[in-house]
Amino acid sequence: MYSRFGHIGHARYVFDSMPERNESSWNNLMSGYVRVGMYGEALDFFREMRDVGSKPSGFAIASLVTACACTTAIDLLEHGMSIHSYIVQKGFGSDEYVQSSLISMYAKCGDIDSSCRIFDAIPNKKNAAWNALIAASAKHGYAEEALKLLINMKRDGIRLDQFGISECLAATAQLAVLEEGQQLHGLAVKLGLDSDPFVANATMDMYGKCGEIEDALRTIGQPIDRSRLSWNILISSFAKHGHFEKAIKTFHEMQELGVKPDQVTFVSLLSACSHGGLVEEGLRYYYSMTKEFNIPPRIAHCVCMIDLLGRSGRLTEAETFIKEMPIPPSDFVWRSLLAACKVHGNPELGRKAAENLIALDPSDDSAYVLYSNVCSTSGRWGDAENVRSQMGSRKVQKQPACSWVKLKNQVSSFGVGDNSHPQSPEIYKKLDELKKRIIEAGYVPDTSYALQDTDEEQKEHNLWNHSERLALAFALINTPEGSTLKVFKNLRVCGDCHSVFKFVSGILGRKIILRDAFRFHHFAGGNCSCSDYW
Repeated sequence: MYSRFGHIGHARYVFDSMPERNESSWNNLMSGYVRVGMYGEALDFFREMRDVGSKPSGFAIASLVTACACTTAIDLLEHGMSIHSYIVQKGFGSDEYVQSSLISMYAKCGDIDSSCRIFDAIPNKKNAAWNALIAASAKHGYAEEALKLLINMKRDGIRLDQFGISECLAATAQLAVLEEGQQLHGLAVKLGLDSDPFVANATMDMYGKCGEIEDALRTIGQPIDRSRLSWNILISSFAKHGHFEKAIKTFHEMQELGVKPDQVTFVSLLSACSHGGLVEEGLRYYYSMTKEFNIPPRIAHCVCMIDLLGRSGRLTEAETFIKEMPIPPSDFVWRSLLAACKVHGNPELGRKAAENLIALDPSDDSAYVLYSNVCSTSGRWGDAENVRSQMGSRKVQKQPACSWVKLKNQVSSFGVGDNSHPQSPEIYKKLDELKKRIIEAGYVPDTSYALQDTDEEQKEHNLWNHSERLALAFALINTPEGSTLKVFKNLRVCGDCHSVFKFVSGILGRKIILRDAFRFHHFAGGNCSCSDYW
């Protein structure tokens, strides 16, 4: 009882006071340590339990495996493999909860191959094992595999439950594949699972991340019935879609209804302030987080603050903030500062940020690319060339830009200057047509985004080869008049491409949704939801 209420100290006192202890006593306290997140203590208690000859239950062993997957204070894989060996020796390997916990543990330790081997070796797989591998795949970047697993699970006649459905909804959100997400939502309704909190929140998050903010709002319950997770997803969705004032309003509405914000809430709130240029508001919320709500800042909050100050050009304050951070700066912190140096043309501070970023991870392509761009933007072509030479000598490959459009069941992707698509002649013809029309409407190319040391004409030509423009032209050719276009990009949208999308939306009267690596841009009538601040 004490451990379930989180009072593990009282639970240990009762345990120590017992004149006699049975296996249930040991198992309950060990599970209690895991439940409250004291993973190191759980492992120590397990050793103590073995020393006195008490045998753990399958459930307790499963919870102990969970401890190995969650703690960061120890070498996870080393402890996990030791316990896996114990499981095999003591005959716990056939317990379905132990099996699913092992699948999750190896995946969280970064060894998804071992997770798959354990799964494949199970003769009669129950839904716990399927759900564990689906969750592992979804969380570690194998979203397509997660969806395929659900299909195979259904084919094998295994009962689908709220855990598998919610994890696959998360996978569709990761891939931003709306049609598959809608099908999963329909399946959840058919199975009577759509009102389950896990499924409802995953559905709302899926719609938000697939660009359908209105559908996300339709799936959320009444304010009085919302969990903190629901509020967090709503704030995050508003922030990603450029509705910054709505994100802040939702934060205050949440508090008025007695729901206390947590550290995740503030990440979304600070992100909204950063992307909306609400600097003073962001600073106020950051300090209220620590002083009013007693939430210690984590690295995600600090990254938001660097982004907030950096976007607004307050680079000196951003540098000071890094020096005074209560936790060591991560690669995300330096990358955010470096990106701000590119926007505001500060090569000296950019150099410091790049050096720190490379020191943390010499193979991080973004450090070299961003600093090279800082130098190029400042006209320091020699320095830019030196940075690129360092990339070559260290065998660091730049992540290529890629944009794609999904029509029906077909995904068409484009790289820079791509000629591989069967419709390439029509695509480039459409681009020429668009170029003429938007120039007549007042478009002037911003060649500062062409980061090669060439003449202006060549720079302008290079801009029109950007992947997002090819994807836009393809979408215009293959969609009916008046329909909303959706374009996706793996990197941040180029500033000149952003201008092109605005002009096209105004001239053609088409709504365009562009999702880049960081957020959604909703273009309509020649304007963007980000108000040109992103």
